[in-house]
Amino acid sequence: MLAYIAAGLTTLGTVIAGAVAGPVAAGAALGSAIPVIGVFICALCFGKSGTGARVTAIVFASIMILFGLGALGRGMPAGIVQLGLGIAIVAALSQRQSGDWFRRPQR
Repeated sequence: MLAYIAAGLTTLGTVIAGAVAGPVAAGAALGSAIPVIGVFICALCFGKSGTGARVTAIVFASIMILFGLGALGRGMPAGIVQLGLGIAIVAALSQRQSGDWFRRPQR
C-alpha cells in the first residue's frame, strides 16, 4: 500500500512541478523519483512473486531513503516525504510476517 501511495504522490508532485515551474522542473522531479517507480513496479508483482520482489523492493526503498536525504540536503522539503515512505517500506518489508507472506505456497 505504501508503494502505491508513494507512486501517487510522485505523480502528483511531477504534474504540479511541471505546471508551476515548467518541463525542466517536472523532469527533475521525475528523475529524483526513479526509486519510487522501482518500488511501485515491484509492488505490482507482489501477488505472484516470491522473495525476489521483496528483496528488490527493499533495495529500491533504501535508495529512496538516500534520495530523500539528498533532497533534504539541497533544501527541498518534499524530501521528507520520500525519506519517510522509504523508511516505512523498508521497515514493513523487513518484518518476519512479511517474509512469511512472501514464502507462502504459490497458487
